[in-house]
Amino acid sequence: MKKRAALLLLAVAILLALVGCHAPAVPTESQPPATPEPAATEETPAPEPEPQPEPKEVPPPQPDTMPGNKAYARVTVMAHPLTYSSVTVDGEPYFALQDLAEVLEGAVALDGATVTLSWAEGSVEIRAKSGIWFSDTASGILPGAVYRSGELLFAPLALLEDVLGLTCTASEDGKTLYYYEAASWDIPKGYSVPVLMYHAVSDETWGVTELFVRPSEMEAQLQYLQENGFTPIFFSDLSHVEDYEKPVLLTFDDGYNNNYTELFPLLKKYNMKATIFVVTGNLDNNPNFMTWDQAREMVQSGLVAIESHTVTHPDLDVQSRERQLKELEESQAKILEEIGIPSQVLCFPTGKYNQTTLELMEGRYEIGLIMNGGGYITGSDPFRIPRWYVSRYTTLGSFAYLVK
Repeated sequence: MKKRAALLLLAVAILLALVGCHAPAVPTESQPPATPEPAATEETPAPEPEPQPEPKEVPPPQPDTMPGNKAYARVTVMAHPLTYSSVTVDGEPYFALQDLAEVLEGAVALDGATVTLSWAEGSVEIRAKSGIWFSDTASGILPGAVYRSGELLFAPLALLEDVLGLTCTASEDGKTLYYYEAASWDIPKGYSVPVLMYHAVSDETWGVTELFVRPSEMEAQLQYLQENGFTPIFFSDLSHVEDYEKPVLLTFDDGYNNNYTELFPLLKKYNMKATIFVVTGNLDNNPNFMTWDQAREMVQSGLVAIESHTVTHPDLDVQSRERQLKELEESQAKILEEIGIPSQVLCFPTGKYNQTTLELMEGRYEIGLIMNGGGYITGSDPFRIPRWYVSRYTTLGSFAYLVK
């Protein structure tokens, strides 16, 4: 009995011991859970970045290289021949901008695809690809792009007219283009200016006798002008005609040789100005007419102006528009080529013209002269200025009446 009780107590004791092992722990103070330490591993070096190619610098846009081209013509700008001939690109004539910069005493700069031409009086900026241009006062678009050929930049010839406002005439053979500043004479109105029409000055005659004024009579007329306070002037002087008390214009038609041998010495003696209207086809080609060397000498004296009397002296009123244009343009171009000064005054051969003549003069000439007798008052029609005819038979008394 006692033995059974002892065994029972032992079993209870074991059971209590087992239950105590699974009882929850009595919490003390709250602790954060421990962070497990990473297992120790062998340190692996970080991979080095792969080398990257250096970025290529993208050049700014540039003018395109000049495509295949062919020579077009020689170009003269304001009496300065350009070094490089004009060439054509897709049928459009081009010229070197550096040539123009030299004439203008300016400079050409290229910034990417933008070209700037600058000179003392202004500048123009051109987008090389499109031909769009901007000046200080205007803008527009050229009929082609700006191209590059080596160190040179080529632009359409139209720039000379569109941007600089120059006028163009071509030589008779079409191989030279002349660009120049057309005069714009603002002539005050209301001044009386006698315009006298002469031809030849010689004792000897040929052809129409009355056209030949004797040298002695010519000198007497110049003396009369001097003694009576008259001042012979050029047509360009009309822009300041108010500066002269008694202005007069002496004009000589055709360009005879005796204008150099007989008239020129008298002009130098009396220090007087005269205007000679030359038939350009006769100079250097006919012994009865002066040479271009003689014409240049007279112009350089400051006493003679050379102006246009056409190429062949036709009656313009019966010529076609094309023939009239040829006569007007080619005579003007020849004078510019030989003298270096553009002709701004046209004397109609035998005084004949028509409406077509007047239309063709617009933008080319400032003044036109007819032969009908009459006094000239400034402000009247500049393309139909009348003249008083002085012949071999004009007396000094008659001359005095013409200029009064």
